[in-house]
Amino acid sequence: MSKHHKYKSYGPQYTVTPREGLTLEILAQAEKAGAKAGYAMAKEQLYRNIGNSSVLNEQETDELLAAAERAGAAAALTAARKVLDKTLRTSFKHYHHSTAQGPAQQLAPQPFAPAQTRSYSETYEEPLAQHTPALGYLDPPREKVDQHILTITRVEQLNAQMVRIIAGAPDLDGYRSNGAIDEYVKVFAADPALGLEPPYDLRALRQRLPRDQVPRSKSYTIRWINAVVPEIAIDFVVHGEPGTVGHWAGTAQPGDPLVISPSRSKSSLSLNADYYVLAADEAGIPAICKALEALPSDARGLALLEVADQNAMFDVKHPPGVDLRWLPRDGVPAGRSSLLADELRSLPLPHLRLGLIAHAERSTVKEISQVARHWHLDKRSSHISSYWTLREGRLRR
Repeated sequence: MSKHHKYKSYGPQYTVTPREGLTLEILAQAEKAGAKAGYAMAKEQLYRNIGNSSVLNEQETDELLAAAERAGAAAALTAARKVLDKTLRTSFKHYHHSTAQGPAQQLAPQPFAPAQTRSYSETYEEPLAQHTPALGYLDPPREKVDQHILTITRVEQLNAQMVRIIAGAPDLDGYRSNGAIDEYVKVFAADPALGLEPPYDLRALRQRLPRDQVPRSKSYTIRWINAVVPEIAIDFVVHGEPGTVGHWAGTAQPGDPLVISPSRSKSSLSLNADYYVLAADEAGIPAICKALEALPSDARGLALLEVADQNAMFDVKHPPGVDLRWLPRDGVPAGRSSLLADELRSLPLPHLRLGLIAHAERSTVKEISQVARHWHLDKRSSHISSYWTLREGRLRR
């Protein structure tokens, strides 16, 4: 429950005895959980539809989140009261009957009456209410979760080099989105031949396995999250030797586990420019696609996406005012091309407030940073990051 909002006025107030402490605690916990869930769902939807919700100012956004919080608390409290009314009543009514009543009349069911109008000859306490301490006062486990285990539900082929893996689990196995546009996770992959079961105790495995058999991990952008189903989507570049995450992604099948870390992010993108320039190679394309979808519908700009060849293009949602250009390398190895930097240098930029977002190989990012300095962009206007490094002729992403 938010420290800014209280929820003590929903529905009729309960007057409880010490024996009814469990009921009171359950109601309080349900109320708190409902408020948190309502707030989180509203916040997630705002981030997922940030382009459409940009018409809301800060005060309107806060009011919307507060309303969702209150609604979640009220709904959870109502549901909890209904369940408790059926299963956790701590007292039962026994009516006085006249001796003139026959057996049939004495056994007839009595209509339910509000608690304040009923008279009792005795009370009865259910076993659950006798638990000490009350369930609500038992501290839940606070063990840090390093890995979430989902199950792959389907694999979509975006092009010859990229696949989208969609995976889910009840309550996403505890995974919680941080709401950032650049939200990412580490994906853990193990050699199936070793028969290792997740979650992986990497410290113990490093002590007993050769280095090349220890599960690998790489960072990947969360493409989207559907909290209703619930599912997570991650786009992968398929490449690398057996045992790497990129190779695993090319062989993953529905039913296989997808092991990920808790959510992370490096920066909070400020999408408030007049003109956007976005650039990426294959490794950075998922993050750029997510940023394109987050832009306002009336955004203007240019997106440069470097791929292997003409056949590597796929459908990318973007505002109509953003020009989407594919830059095929046509035989040049990934990481060896200067296409992105050359294209950026040749741009006839408008005299507007610019916003630059670029994710690519390390040497390419250095060249793009030089272009950004030539454009006199400050750190708040540019988000440039290295997504992989070309080493010894091999791609390690």
